[in-house]
Amino acid sequence: MKARQLILLILFSSIVHAGDSNRFESLTVGFSVIKPAEWQFVTADENLENLKKIQMSDAEFQQLMLKYSTAPLVAIMKHPEPFDDLNPSLKVNIKPLGQLKGADPKQILNLILPQFQKIFQDFKLVQPPIDDKVSGLNSAYMRINYSLTIPDGRKFPTSSELWIVPRGDFFFMIGAGTRQDEKTGSRKEIRNILESVVLSK
Repeated sequence: MKARQLILLILFSSIVHAGDSNRFESLTVGFSVIKPAEWQFVTADENLENLKKIQMSDAEFQQLMLKYSTAPLVAIMKHPEPFDDLNPSLKVNIKPLGQLKGADPKQILNLILPQFQKIFQDFKLVQPPIDDKVSGLNSAYMRINYSLTIPDGRKFPTSSELWIVPRGDFFFMIGAGTRQDEKTGSRKEIRNILESVVLSK
């Protein structure tokens, strides 16, 4: 799988609404997560509108982002939209490993790093890929900082956290975004959500 495809799958995707409960569960893939009561599940329309607001330095990639975005298992955000700042969010995708089956999950993160550096302004690798655990499974984690620009010219200092969790022939990709200064939501909140994830198969 190409690095650009991985970025599209991790960060920019349509959303499946999980209903009114704070718990999202997919019996098909054996995945569940619990959101804080004050957080929101994101609809497909809301996600698409958010994608249109993002301005990237790579115009070609931005067009690909809008054309090939795919539906994740679930996505949530802290504040109801419209929200006039960076809205903390978390998204989960599942995709086949293919030729990457058996690879160290840190290798998958390392595949996409050069593309992140190309498309995001003020890119900085805060935490290189390291080993981590999600629901007791071996995984990989990294964190990057960059400036997220919107059409009116404002820039938001953004921090993105990414987890790759292989399981069998597939891997889960979990992406979360917050302000670098955590003014609108903290990375501790993201970590608490991650700790609620249960992978049951």
